[in-house]
Amino acid sequence: MKKFAIAAVLSLAMPAVALAQGEARMGIGTGLFLSIVYGLVGIALLMIGYKIFEWITPFSVNDALSKDQNRAVGIVVGAIFIGVALIVAAALG
Repeated sequence: MKKFAIAAVLSLAMPAVALAQGEARMGIGTGLFLSIVYGLVGIALLMIGYKIFEWITPFSVNDALSKDQNRAVGIVVGAIFIGVALIVAAALG
């Protein structure tokens, strides 16, 4: 618990340290714009990952999800979304 408290204090103090060292600040408009761009890039990469998964499977994933209501396919698609999202977050962060 003590390590977590130290890490939390340090993470809150880092912007102040960066500002004191003279690093440039990012305005709210720039931050909002970059958040929107990164969000759109992330959504596009998630869709590409889903299309690749649908392409490599020998059956129609859309039919398995909508018509057959196959829960196993839904779980796998959810796991693919989480995996791709983690990779995108690590690449953009």
